[in-house]
Amino acid sequence: MKKTGMAILPLTVIILLFLLAQLPKVVAEQFQYVGNKKCIACHRAEFQAWQKDPHSRALDTLKPGTKGDAKIRAKLDPKKDYTADASCLVCHSVGYGKPAAPGADLTNVGCESCHGPGSNYRSPTIMNKKKYQENRAAQHKMALEAGLTEPTEQVCTTCHNADNPFGKGFNYKKMIENVKHKK
Repeated sequence: MKKTGMAILPLTVIILLFLLAQLPKVVAEQFQYVGNKKCIACHRAEFQAWQKDPHSRALDTLKPGTKGDAKIRAKLDPKKDYTADASCLVCHSVGYGKPAAPGADLTNVGCESCHGPGSNYRSPTIMNKKKYQENRAAQHKMALEAGLTEPTEQVCTTCHNADNPFGKGFNYKKMIENVKHKK
């Protein structure tokens, strides 16, 4: 019995050392939210389309006196200010409670709400118009590996779900057409 335990000890130490060596990589790969302003320079048309969408004003709906009838139906106080309510901010802002770059404006439902924290994929090596034109598939793959997410049904239903007090049912196929960036 003692020989078996002694034989496992070096293997356990090797595994632990391997895991510890991975720790800096895991910490370095923690993506941060950077805010819409970092996206505008290259994605102006998409930003302008977003500005016309209700998601761009999501935080306003939490202010007292707005969406009164909907708040009453949801059994919420229409006179209350919900703009600092953590349970609301998770869906009415970008990356609430998650790592963010200093100074990032994370108000409303913005670019990174659908596309994930941009700290790594916004790099000029990845978000490079010329390189995208040369090899879109390779650049897109790099962006995905660097944290870019696609606005899938799963992404949308993190907020548009049965727990949403304003939920009226959610048809992803219909709604995604309303939020596609029209150029």
